[in-house]
Amino acid sequence: MAWDRIIGQRRVKELLRRVLSSGSVAHAHLFWGGEGVGKDAMAIEFGRALNCHQNQVDPCGACASCRKVDMLQHPNISLIVALPVGKNEQSGDDPVTVLSEDQIGAIQDQLKLKAENPYHRIAVPKANFIKINSVRNLRREASLSSFEGGKRVFIITNAEEMNAEASNSLLKTLEEPSSDSVLILTTAQKEHLLPTILSRCQLVQFDPLSEEELQEALVTRNGVESEQAALVARLADGSYTAALEMLSVDMVAQRQEAVHFLRLVLGSQKIPLALEVERIAALGDRNAVERWMKLLGVWLRDAMVLREQGEAGLLNRDQLKDLSSFNQKFPHAYLYRALESVDTSIALVGKNGYLPLVVTSLAIDLKRHLAS
Repeated sequence: MAWDRIIGQRRVKELLRRVLSSGSVAHAHLFWGGEGVGKDAMAIEFGRALNCHQNQVDPCGACASCRKVDMLQHPNISLIVALPVGKNEQSGDDPVTVLSEDQIGAIQDQLKLKAENPYHRIAVPKANFIKINSVRNLRREASLSSFEGGKRVFIITNAEEMNAEASNSLLKTLEEPSSDSVLILTTAQKEHLLPTILSRCQLVQFDPLSEEELQEALVTRNGVESEQAALVARLADGSYTAALEMLSVDMVAQRQEAVHFLRLVLGSQKIPLALEVERIAALGDRNAVERWMKLLGVWLRDAMVLREQGEAGLLNRDQLKDLSSFNQKFPHAYLYRALESVDTSIALVGKNGYLPLVVTSLAIDLKRHLAS
């Protein structure tokens, strides 16, 4: 079934199925929630359902219409994304044909990736915002009749990337809806959209994916080993996209770095620890620092699990020897408080805290809680 392409989100699936069953589909929807939880994927499947030749509640996935959706080549379904500004582009120009061949090729490549993996975030070089010409083109197409029956479905992905002109132009479309068209906006930053746009859309909130849902998806869809999938799922914050990105990261090396940091924190040599703090802070990439801290937290969590419950449930099972050694040397470590310190540091990184100070404070806290 087509809805099976969506990971989790059972509540949203049932909500949309009820909407389709009622036959009363709103003109505009806003799918909002965290990055990588399936908003675009759900929008595509909703568009599939509205155009399926066999069943417009549970699309068959096999008819000619559904197969076109698989390739993102259905004439009734359009994706509106951030695009580069064409050389000498004028108001009213087609947003794509004004671009160079290389730019058009890059867009086509991104659409192929999106067709293969609806969780892929489209990223076109030098595309900083959704252009007003893209929205004007949407308005023109929305006024036309749908092809092959069904509904014209316009999916504005990452709608927060609309510039002011595009947002105001979209309002006109929302105020004058066409009976044959459905607009779906997706965003992880609802607060960046105009209140007037929000008020004209049916808001559908998406939930973070559970660790179990992510682990199962990584194993079944990506062929990841179960233990690695469990570790990545723990770090991904409910985002399948983030989980896929982590698969390309050398997790073994980063876990070793986290353990090395703990050894320095619990040791007596201050200069090596200061150099390591400086190295981590100098990474510059806050996502990398945050990922490193999460790996550190997972390791400490495993130490607590091993101490209180035994080996069952360990995520760093291959580091059992180091975990056991740590617990033997520090049997009275306040692991729960240490984990709280890691969580606080992660939050500070997300709030643009000064990295050298955040990492230094974390080292001091860990020393106090673990070597107490």
